[in-house]
Amino acid sequence: MLNFQMLATAKKSKEKFMANHPGIQPFLDEVNAKGFYEGQEIAIAVRYPDGTEYKTDVKVTDEDLDMINMLKGLMG
Repeated sequence: MLNFQMLATAKKSKEKFMANHPGIQPFLDEVNAKGFYEGQEIAIAVRYPDGTEYKTDVKVTDEDLDMINMLKGLMG
């Protein structure tokens, strides 16, 4: 069952996050405008204050595109 209270809270949290990190929206807009394609690489890195870093990447498959599009719809 869909929890509308949680959706409202998530929307407010997203708006606050975007306000606190203004560079995220232009980045997402550019990536979204160019689109997602099979064979595309998505790289993720996380750096901790102590210098530890974790990196990974994913080559997008045709099957991944459905999930990516669903996530884009959820993020609105």
